[in-house]
Parts: sequence; C-alpha cells; structure tokens
Amino acid sequence: MSKQAKPSIVFVHGLWADGSCFSKLIPVLQAEGHDVIAAQHGLDPLASDVAAVRNTLGRVRSPVILVGHSYGGTLITAAGTDPRVAGLVYIAALAPDAHETSQSLQAKVSRHGSLFAHRSR
Repeated sequence: MSKQAKPSIVFVHGLWADGSCFSKLIPVLQAEGHDVIAAQHGLDPLASDVAAVRNTLGRVRSPVILVGHSYGGTLITAAGTDPRVAGLVYIAALAPDAHETSQSLQAKVSRHGSLFAHRSR
C-alpha cells in the first residue's frame, strides 16, 4: 500500500444495534482520508449476516480494515477471509475459532466468568 493510500474501514455492529452506533467515528475517519462505511446486517442467520458484510466490502476501496463490535466480531472473523480485507479490529467483540459459534463462546464466558480466564488455562 502506498503511503498516500489509506485503507478503507468497514464497521460491523453487534446485536440490538445498527450502523448508526458508529456515526460519530465515521466523519472523523473520513476527514483523515479513509473511505468509511457501516455494514447493515439484519440479525438473520449467520451466513446471511456474513454475506451482508461481504457485500459492503464492495462499496469501498481495497484494502479494507473490518472493525467489529460484540456479535460483529463473529461476522468480521468469517468475512475476514475475503482477499480485500487487510486486517481485523475487535472492539469488545466475539472472536470464535473455526469450531466455535457465538453461542458456544458466550457459554464459556458464563461458565468461567471471563473469556480471558478461560483462554489462559
């Protein structure tokens, strides 16, 4: 990536939210020269929500940084395999491994008190 080209940024919201939760961040990043957009997914089945994020990637220049919050972390983990994606940023977000679901990861947190405590064993 050239020094002048800045990555695009796609925000991905969590449950019980929508892209407007990033409305204060988007203009600040746009003023710095980034293409920025918030993906809108409908809390449909996982595959549909991931498809909505991937469709959003086509609306900005590559390379793209995906930023996920909460359930949005699950979506950026899945959509992050797209070749247009240069990086993933998790903000208080789920980051399930290939064999995990959002629900199984949340169950670990409930049993162990925190995800960090569980993963550090």
